[in-house]
Amino acid sequence: MADYRNLSDRTKRDIQTARDFALQKFATDLIASLDTFEHALSSVPAERLSADAADSSTAQADLQSLHEGLRLTEAALLDTLKRHGLVRFDPAAAADRFDPNLHEAMFQAPVPGKEDGTVFVTQQKGFMLNGRVIRAPKVGVVKNS
Repeated sequence: MADYRNLSDRTKRDIQTARDFALQKFATDLIASLDTFEHALSSVPAERLSADAADSSTAQADLQSLHEGLRLTEAALLDTLKRHGLVRFDPAAAADRFDPNLHEAMFQAPVPGKEDGTVFVTQQKGFMLNGRVIRAPKVGVVKNS
C-alpha cells in the first residue's frame, strides 16, 4: 500500500513538473529575441531621446517614436512571458550577493563602498522559468580585498 502511495505521489509530481517546464525549449529560444530588443533600446543614448534635445527635427521625433514603440513591444513581450512563468532578472539592479547557483561570474573588480561578494554589474540578464534558472546572468562581482 505504501509503495502504491509513493508511486502515485511521484507520478503527480512528475506530471506537474512536466507541465511547469514544457515551455522551456520555446522560452530559451525566445531569450535571444529579448536580448535583441534590449540591445536595440540601449543603442540610443538617453540624451538623444529627451524632448529638450537641441535637434527637434522630424528625424528626432521619428527616433523617439521608434524607440518608444520598441520599448512598448519589449514590455508587452516580457509581460506575456511572465504570465507563463518566464521572468527576466538583473542581480546588479537588486544589488544581490553573488550566488553561484544563480549567477555566472565573469570577472571580479574592486569597487569602493561596496561589500565583497556583491554583484555590481550585469553583462547579460538572466531568465527563470517557474523558479528554475534557464539562463544565468553574466555578472561582475566586487572583490576589494
